[in-house]
Amino acid sequence: MLSILNSNSKSSRKNIKKRGFTLVELIIVISIIGILAVIAVPKFSGVLKDAKVKADIASAKVIADATYALIAKDGITKATYATSTAVGSEITAYMQVSPVVKAVAKGTFSVKIATDDNVEVSVGDAQLYPTPATGYGDK
Repeated sequence: MLSILNSNSKSSRKNIKKRGFTLVELIIVISIIGILAVIAVPKFSGVLKDAKVKADIASAKVIADATYALIAKDGITKATYATSTAVGSEITAYMQVSPVVKAVAKGTFSVKIATDDNVEVSVGDAQLYPTPATGYGDK
């Protein structure tokens, strides 16, 4: 009887399949994930930088639109912004939000009303409105 029990336990051990991953399979999967991470991180940072530049361009358009509206309502004079000047309290109060430059560290928006009554918005030396400067945000 003891021999019958021993033979059954040996045969049942052979029928049980081991489940799981081998060390080689785990190393291969981890290396593939590492390669994908190396590829994805630089692409993500490039997309993030482009988003910040586009946000600054959109903010410049909003500042220009607010400036045009204030000129039409006689809320500001053209002489106030004859030279490139930081966004004033009139424009900020009209927009109800103070815009913040995202693509350039410690940058500020400046507004200029040209002699032909066109509004120009820039950050530092880079003009963002009406036509964005090439290379803005590369610094």
